[in-house]
Amino acid sequence: MNKTGLILLVSLALVGSAYAQKTGGTTESTDPAKAAAVEKHAQELKARQSKEATTTAAATHSSTQKSSKAKKKPATHKSSTTKPATAQKS
Repeated sequence: MNKTGLILLVSLALVGSAYAQKTGGTTESTDPAKAAAVEKHAQELKARQSKEATTTAAATHSSTQKSSKAKKKPATHKSSTTKPATAQKS
């Protein structure tokens, strides 16, 4: 029983690794038109990300102005407000 389980486990691992090698998401192409399309798409993504970064930075900057009424008291830990323990007299 133990040998059979080990054989099945090894077989399953081998099948899984073979399947993972076949289903790779990265492919290689020598087509110049496809390469140009990929590069154009990468440039568009880069431009969109830089545009979003500048828009987000401007929005974040204007929202940092807060009124003085919105300030909260700093929270203190419960143990910092308790009295220290005293030894009982016997």
